[in-house]
Amino acid sequence: MSMRDLIPKDKHDLDSIWRLQQHSAEEISEILPELFEWLQDINWPVANELTKVLPKYGDILIPHIEKALRSGDPQWQFSLLQYLIRELSKESSLLVRDTIQQIADNPTPSEILEEIHLLARETLQIIGKK
Repeated sequence: MSMRDLIPKDKHDLDSIWRLQQHSAEEISEILPELFEWLQDINWPVANELTKVLPKYGDILIPHIEKALRSGDPQWQFSLLQYLIRELSKESSLLVRDTIQQIADNPTPSEILEEIHLLARETLQIIGKK
């Protein structure tokens, strides 16, 4: 089986998420960019399940989280701030704290419009309490 077989084929492909859990961080590292694309809309069933599965991979996620938080896509930022980052270990979540702080302190107009900066502040409080 190729690691590419673990990338969901559609928004209801929960079997791929189950299979994903059977692999190590090193094994899935090559498909993380594609997996993170599925987090762009938390309403997709695979997105919700990914936010529960991906945190076990820890620090390998950090560059992908950083990229998504800096993407300017409020829906993607929401998914990560509200769901994924809160499930990370304290150690891993602290690695993205500066980026979250930047959103909280210096939001873009779209982050203000979508209230992502407020969610960033809330997420910082949650990280601080872990």
